[in-house]
Amino acid sequence: MILHAGRGIIAGMKDRLATRLHHMLLCAVLTTAALFCACAAPGKVAVNAPGGGIQNYPPVIEDTPQRRQAAFEAWKKLTAEFQLPESRLELEPVLNTPRSLPPEMTGRISLQTKAGAFGELEAKEALRRFIERASGVLFPNHTNGSSPSSIGLKDLSLVSFTDDGSFYRAVYRQANYPFPISGGYGELRLAAGKNGALLQLNSRIIPALDLPTRAEIPPQSLVDKMVGREFGYTNIAGQPMSYKVANRSEVSVKDMVVYPKQEGNRITIHLAYPVEVGQGTTWTVYVDAITGQEIDVKQNFAS
Repeated sequence: MILHAGRGIIAGMKDRLATRLHHMLLCAVLTTAALFCACAAPGKVAVNAPGGGIQNYPPVIEDTPQRRQAAFEAWKKLTAEFQLPESRLELEPVLNTPRSLPPEMTGRISLQTKAGAFGELEAKEALRRFIERASGVLFPNHTNGSSPSSIGLKDLSLVSFTDDGSFYRAVYRQANYPFPISGGYGELRLAAGKNGALLQLNSRIIPALDLPTRAEIPPQSLVDKMVGREFGYTNIAGQPMSYKVANRSEVSVKDMVVYPKQEGNRITIHLAYPVEVGQGTTWTVYVDAITGQEIDVKQNFAS
């Protein structure tokens, strides 16, 4: 009897221990789920990132006084290296990169380091050296997570170099994203005189941010979504007009792009499908390839 009673006590202890372990495991699962839900800020969704991780989408670039001050300090340091007086740099909104060269600095930054001809080859090499030297000014000082984004000359591709008579014009395009950057972002524009002096600069380079590598929305589903859609516009006489998409043949889904969208003091970075609609008069509707939400609409004007 004593042995039988002892066995009963041990069995009861095992049942209670199993129940307690089950409750602990359930609490841990619920706590983890709550943490993941809390990580997605309002206006964002949690998506699978490369490698199976979770990130908030779309990533956001926030404008702050600290970032603007850092941009001004970088410009001050660069002009001091060229032994030039202080000047106020006009910045691109949110990115805090140069919108233009201050007028008093035009032609005063020498790109040529040695005497001699300043032909196309010399100009291209001089511009490369300047980009490396001025990286703190030309590239956004955004912080992605716990470490600063790393953008540099290695992430640029020279897409255009022209001789405009008395000066050279160069356009570099950002190439560190898996898809082209749209909306006029992701470009660095420089102009240099044939005497080797910097004449103009503009940088709309965006930080290196984590984005999904594939779409969640089937592109063909966007065609049906656009049929029946109406667009308003104004004709050449200033009269309000409207256009209604009647057929699928009036809709064309283009290749995916990275689409930065500025709203106030922040820029959200989206993967997007440019959807061209219309005949004759056309519009491009940018649709988020992850969420399916409409990001922007732009009327296309014939050039």
